[in-house]
Amino acid sequence: MTGQRIEVIPKDPNPLFTKWLKEWQSEAAKKGLKSQYALREALESLKKYPLPLESGRDCAILKGFGPKLCMLLNQKLEEYKEGHLEEYNKSVNFGEQIKEVAKKVKEKQRKDARPAKPKTQGKKNIAEDCSADEQVLMSPGSFDVVLLVDTQETLGKNKKTLDETLLYLDSHKIKYEVRRLGAGDFCWICVDSAKHELLLPYIIERKRMDDFASSIRDGRFHEQKFRLRESKIQNLIYLIESYGSNQHVGLPMTTLLQAATNTQIHSGFQIKFTDSHRDSLLYIATLTKILIDQFQNKVLLGIPKEDIKPINITDSNFVGLMKFKEFNEQSSKARSFTVREIFIKQLLQLKSLSVDKALAITAMYPTPSSLLAAYRACNSTDEAEKLLSNIRGGVLKRPIGPVISKIIYQFYNNLSD
Repeated sequence: MTGQRIEVIPKDPNPLFTKWLKEWQSEAAKKGLKSQYALREALESLKKYPLPLESGRDCAILKGFGPKLCMLLNQKLEEYKEGHLEEYNKSVNFGEQIKEVAKKVKEKQRKDARPAKPKTQGKKNIAEDCSADEQVLMSPGSFDVVLLVDTQETLGKNKKTLDETLLYLDSHKIKYEVRRLGAGDFCWICVDSAKHELLLPYIIERKRMDDFASSIRDGRFHEQKFRLRESKIQNLIYLIESYGSNQHVGLPMTTLLQAATNTQIHSGFQIKFTDSHRDSLLYIATLTKILIDQFQNKVLLGIPKEDIKPINITDSNFVGLMKFKEFNEQSSKARSFTVREIFIKQLLQLKSLSVDKALAITAMYPTPSSLLAAYRACNSTDEAEKLLSNIRGGVLKRPIGPVISKIIYQFYNNLSD
């Protein structure tokens, strides 16, 4: 397939929303209100969207549309319907419009499927860059939901366990592939006939109890949680699998249960405990069937990671999903990290410092140099040691506290000495 961008946009698929946004933006501009810029961003985003939207709530998947704007559009639409219901029903046939747009996209994709012959070495890179911007649209019934299993879930396992895993998935008629995942152990993608792949907003990190303990001791626990949270996937599931009677797993069970509780309360993960490997597979197979049922009748649109918003699957027929390639590349350990990300990883090596606290600290001091500059600006050692103590982070917005603040001060000042 060539890297040409696919743009199949009907002539104004949402004329009412476009009209009202223009009116509100023009009115805000005349009054000199700052809201004119937000409305302009929302209008530009709406113009690029190729499908008709049934309600203001459906606009929530687009960039620039917050809850208040969606509510205003919903109210305006309801008022319009009251006085123009017959006219509205005649002019709007969402199902037929969706089918027509999907048909045009598929025709465009088939035309572009002929392999291009690059004239120069740099041509391939240009095509790959353009391909990343390609419009991906999947209509109901045009895609399969596929379970992806990380290679680490199969490499290194004994043959009996591996055979049991694959046989179990086969017995439940689960479509799956084994791949190298940038983060997590299991996730789900939607794949159409053109081999486009969109990532469903669910991912599982599986840990057997002994590995769970080991990851806490060697620091992988915090690092893996950080990468999962940075992925912007809405539903993060931490699956903890029992290891026999859990008597000799490396850490006391009270410590492990406390770590699991903190992961749920402070980090926003869903925690699932299972009794065995087979029990874990049953949970994954069941969740796969639930996801198929939830998404198979939805219209799926590929959108950039930065535009991803929380999905309420019952509220809309349109779902914006991240492309799997973007997720996997940006979640990979081998990718280039920003200074802030490296700073976060460094902070996570300190005892008692959680992901939430590291994120809160780096939100105020994004680099080690900015933190050291803040320390130098303090009038006394005591003031410097307490510099971070009132910074709040996590779901509960708890402060860092003076003990951890002092540890961080001592660590970075010893390094800079």
